[in-house]
Amino acid sequence: MSYFIAPTNPFYLIVQVTAYSIQLVTIFLIVVRWKKILSFVIQEKPLWILVGLALASAIWSVMPFMVTLSHDHGPGTGVIPFMRVTLFGIYFAACYGLKEQMRLLTWTFGVAVILSIVVALVLPHYGVTGSMALEEDVRHVGAWRGLYAHKNIFGIIMVMSAIVFRLVDISYKRWIVWVGFSLSVALIILSTSKTALILLLTFVALLPLYKALRWNYSLAIPFFIVAILVGGSMTAWLVDNAETILGILGRDISLTGRTNIWTSVLNKIWERPWLGYGYHVFWLSVIDGNIEVWSPSINIFLKLPHAHNGFLDLSLDIGLLGLFLFVVSYVKVSFHAIEYLRLNNSSEGIMPLAYLLFLLQFNLSEPSLMREDIYWLLYVSLTLSLQNFLNLKKSNNFSQQKVRIEGLVSTS
Repeated sequence: MSYFIAPTNPFYLIVQVTAYSIQLVTIFLIVVRWKKILSFVIQEKPLWILVGLALASAIWSVMPFMVTLSHDHGPGTGVIPFMRVTLFGIYFAACYGLKEQMRLLTWTFGVAVILSIVVALVLPHYGVTGSMALEEDVRHVGAWRGLYAHKNIFGIIMVMSAIVFRLVDISYKRWIVWVGFSLSVALIILSTSKTALILLLTFVALLPLYKALRWNYSLAIPFFIVAILVGGSMTAWLVDNAETILGILGRDISLTGRTNIWTSVLNKIWERPWLGYGYHVFWLSVIDGNIEVWSPSINIFLKLPHAHNGFLDLSLDIGLLGLFLFVVSYVKVSFHAIEYLRLNNSSEGIMPLAYLLFLLQFNLSEPSLMREDIYWLLYVSLTLSLQNFLNLKKSNNFSQQKVRIEGLVSTS
């Protein structure tokens, strides 16, 4: 999720210069390492077909040059910033292994945690919701948002921070890890984001399941059968008591109007089902994007910026074909993540699979698939890093087998 900065804003030029500078440096570094990068990048065909489809959507886009090929018309618009993040994800995977990526993410989220606390305490006008006379602020007064524009964005980022701190393997500085994790959890609570809290609790609940994937099949299969039975029973109980539970969380049975949004969006998807409306066009299109949906929480009709669901927004952008390609890519990288987890006994081995499940769950209520943000960057990076890891593993196994064969031949 990103927020648009108008061209009249004094920071606009700085943001654009910085963004294009990073893009040029990234392209240069990729070109320098093109042989190494091409060796494992080329194997991720579903991912690159998906990216190519987003680029090609300018051909059938309802606003091709104003939005699909631009980036000056609203939050998260245009394939140019999308490709910028994609290229950086390629560079990140090519230059750093998964362990190094975890270390860098730990530093990144550590800085975000500290600066968010400082901003909220020293500059509450910016760091705490409610000091500005906006309708959104009035409804969420007192909620922390730290460095970010909205409490939900802040809460989601802190969930990622908690996951990284919990899983990073820094045995000689464990106190730093637990301090970072504890502060991340505290900030999730202060953000009052129900979505973030559910994501955190889900991650904690799934940790035993992640570890069970490393067991021998004779132990893992009975364990997962029991887990499925327990999970099914809990799901049935949650469905039966959904209205009560949602009421405790401050939501209604329509998920604060989300189900009404999804019904309206599905109708629009079926109008252009296969290729969609073009990358990031629908919600900015005057004709097709102005869907007004009744919001039960504030009793007014709302004009929406997105579908509150990443899979629906992806279908609007590049159609059911794009959604299918993403599912294929996601399933493939999920199997790679499971294989990586089984081969890596450290806590860091859990990170790829934990992130993929976090991304899946997060996008059930918020749109963050194929956007120019950290979520897509990490998806690209993890996809390529896991492919590279498995390539190296196969190469090492082949080399070891070759040595054994040559040894047997020489002995005979």
